[in-house]
Amino acid sequence: MGVISDILAQHTEYRRSTLNLIPSENIMFDEARQVLSSDLVHRYVNPEGFYGGTKFTDEIVEKTKQLAEDLFGADYAFVEPLSGHIADLCAVFAFTKAGDKVMLVSPEDGGYPLDLEHLERKPVYFPFDRETWNIDISKAEEKIKSEKPSLIILGQSFYLFPHPVKQIASVADDLNIPVVYDGSHVLGLIAGEQFQNPFKEGAKIIVGSTHKTFPGPQGGVIVGLGGYGKAEFAEVLGMPLVLVDNPHLHRIAALGVTIEKFKPIAKDYAQRVVKNAQTLANELDKRGVPVGFSKLGYTKSHQVYLPVKSMDEGKKIYQKLEKAGIIADCAVRLGTQEVTMLGMEEEDMKTIAEFIADVLVDGKEPEKVKKDVMEFVKHFTIVEEHKEEKKKIN
Repeated sequence: MGVISDILAQHTEYRRSTLNLIPSENIMFDEARQVLSSDLVHRYVNPEGFYGGTKFTDEIVEKTKQLAEDLFGADYAFVEPLSGHIADLCAVFAFTKAGDKVMLVSPEDGGYPLDLEHLERKPVYFPFDRETWNIDISKAEEKIKSEKPSLIILGQSFYLFPHPVKQIASVADDLNIPVVYDGSHVLGLIAGEQFQNPFKEGAKIIVGSTHKTFPGPQGGVIVGLGGYGKAEFAEVLGMPLVLVDNPHLHRIAALGVTIEKFKPIAKDYAQRVVKNAQTLANELDKRGVPVGFSKLGYTKSHQVYLPVKSMDEGKKIYQKLEKAGIIADCAVRLGTQEVTMLGMEEEDMKTIAEFIADVLVDGKEPEKVKKDVMEFVKHFTIVEEHKEEKKKIN
């Protein structure tokens, strides 16, 4: 075995013995994972009929687009973006030009840290209420009217509560401003009808990652209503090349397989993700771990937020948790999407909360807690069939 293969084997063994609570990761269905190492990994997508040998691969791409349209109730889909970040850039390049304003949530308020200035666009940030952890809609309406941005992007990286899409879209429509909903973190919850439905609330375009609450391969997707934005996206994703050259057939096919397998269980899965997050937050709070937004019910998504004063403080916390076999990030956002894919339920969240409190509140040696964590995770593994009676997720 080569050096890299040896390191990979160590990584795999390590991660199987840990409890992953990073909110931006998930695990895939086995069938979808197998597609990633199929013959498609060697092949190109066929732009404008340039390549031969694409009889079946063309069909895979078109069918995956149709599956995405059906899942999200959209009229068109683009599966070419290689990430949610690229999907965001597609929206920026599709609807703006150099010097234009783009309104979005500030990174300081949990927004995605998109470097618009490097793209010669001007960021205009939403007024934000940190007590409700949401856009201040009364001030936002006035700011949209006064700033007149060329594009509005909704969504956050610290995404706990639904945005006021309906009110923002109403103002934006009057001014002919495109509203793009970045559902990267909550895409699986949207598919499962558990967070909010941006289309029903007035947004005409949803972009996002396909590997957070949506349990697909790392990648991006764009779905839209009517023909709104379709031509503009086709331009930045087509020829001549702008943002994507080869969109990776193996990824697209794995996304298609994921959609097929996820759709029948999406609602049940999404419900349990949110219930697990709320239970985890409540149980942590009971045990003395500071949890954000208790007066608001903690969360309506997959995320639980442990307030920290700085990333340095957060890093110390996640390093201490990792010694106990619990994986988090330096923002100390905890996510329940992956543990839910492994079949964990609300009662299991109490156990996880106890592990975390043992380390952060009671001061137990992380290495001792790790033994209990390793024994706990042995009982959970992604299974091949969705069995309602056991509430396991495939």
